[in-house]
Amino acid sequence: MGDSADSRMTQTCVVTFWDPEGDLKIRKAYGVAGLRRHKLLRITGEAFEQSVPLSQDLVSFDILGCGLRTLQRDVAHFAKSGVFVPFQRLSAPDRKKRYTYRVAAAKLYLEGRPQHEIAVALYQSTVAVETFIRDFAKVVRLATSGIGSSHIGTVSQVPEVLIEEYLLLFKEYNTPQLFMRLDLFTRTAM
Repeated sequence: MGDSADSRMTQTCVVTFWDPEGDLKIRKAYGVAGLRRHKLLRITGEAFEQSVPLSQDLVSFDILGCGLRTLQRDVAHFAKSGVFVPFQRLSAPDRKKRYTYRVAAAKLYLEGRPQHEIAVALYQSTVAVETFIRDFAKVVRLATSGIGSSHIGTVSQVPEVLIEEYLLLFKEYNTPQLFMRLDLFTRTAM
């Protein structure tokens, strides 16, 4: 009783294993390996947003149906781009350099990468990338207007864990040029 491994086994969360419309488009665009990487980011990201830790064994064998080594190669692939897959163990300084895929999309946008290039790097659709950037811009606009992070979630419908990450990214990239670019993006994207 009270064993942390037992308590993790009893935690539940809702993840999207199969998205018929989106997953077929991703598979056509990036192949089977691209679909696996897309699902890796989506499933671990959804669990992370619900504060449910997933193990590499569970994700590789039971969810994605691949070997552990394949999963580790996918994680290393994303790590090179600064994308954090939530079950990675990272030191605090390294963690500050990596973001979950939704926040990484916003980071790449802030660095000047076009949306279609971000979509390819993260195995996402351009519509999804646009949504991630729009969510980031909403969080930043609400935070800079003085609204607290607990209320930002209510207004923006963005999970609290993502709000924290978005705000960390904003602190890292907070410049007047960035703010103007985000404001322009949110106005044109709405």
